[in-house]
Amino acid sequence: MAGTAYGTEASGVRASTPAEFANRDAFILTNGSGASRFPVRAGTDAADVGQALTLAESNALLEEAFRIMTRARAQIRTPLDSRAQVTISLVDSRGQILGVVRSPDAPVFGTDVSLQKARTVAFFSHPRAGTELSADPSADVRQFVPAMLNFLGNQNALSGQVAYGDRTIGVIARPYFPDGEVGRPKGPLSRDIAQFNPLSTGLQSALVLTNLGQHLGFVTGASATDTPSRCTFIPDAVPGQNRLQNGIQIFPGAVPIYRGSRLVGALGVSGDGIDQDDMISFLGTHNAGVRLGGFGNAPMAMRADQIVIPLGTRQVRLRYIGCPFAPFLDTAEQNVCQGL
Repeated sequence: MAGTAYGTEASGVRASTPAEFANRDAFILTNGSGASRFPVRAGTDAADVGQALTLAESNALLEEAFRIMTRARAQIRTPLDSRAQVTISLVDSRGQILGVVRSPDAPVFGTDVSLQKARTVAFFSHPRAGTELSADPSADVRQFVPAMLNFLGNQNALSGQVAYGDRTIGVIARPYFPDGEVGRPKGPLSRDIAQFNPLSTGLQSALVLTNLGQHLGFVTGASATDTPSRCTFIPDAVPGQNRLQNGIQIFPGAVPIYRGSRLVGALGVSGDGIDQDDMISFLGTHNAGVRLGGFGNAPMAMRADQIVIPLGTRQVRLRYIGCPFAPFLDTAEQNVCQGL
């Protein structure tokens, strides 16, 4: 079967030009005719956040995350001590794409997953998260809102007062909480263990179930109308696009971005181990903020790891991110995310 060589313009993925991205090792997604599909740009949400991410800030976030990736020791590659290779996606608070870059050998699946991760944390950290989930036409989706608020013991947990990493969302989307302790209660975004499987996880799958049903009807001829070419039925943030346009992801590897205490975007990473993905997004955001000033990771007091869940005689703290041991190829530094 004839194919198209990866890395060529016709393949849709090729090396970036100096005008498209500063790092000469970066690849981008293209339209097959020479233009980047997702050129780096400023945020679109100034009307919502006051001061949206600027073009310079978007570039800095992607560049600094890419630099961390080039230094990071890969978890999933051979030979040992290979570098990590990932896709990095940046969005604003509306879920609009502000840029996508990838390393030459980053797994293809990370293109979609990194964007899901970024949109997931931007959504759950957004002041309208609870309102928009509660407006979904599916009662199954809507019931996850009170489940999450009650589980966290905070009725404002979906109104912009808590910053969520994607590790947090994953922890509370497992059929046992804490994850892996059999017999514990399910996380509030999960199905019960008897109904849980990789194709029916909880809120993640509930959000797209109607899309799947509509598409099944279309391909079988039962319906003349296909599902829209996007996911979920939460309200639009802007005409024609909601904040979860390609669904949510429950793997770690994304952090929200703040200007002071105001959410302005999110950075998602996919392609290596989940600890590496977490570190690249977290340190990339931190370093970009140090480089330019005025934005960065969520204030510590807002992060989801300030929430402690009582479980009988125990208390379990939620997790925000998790960075790996001995993460870099060029230093023996440890605890690289500590205190940031």
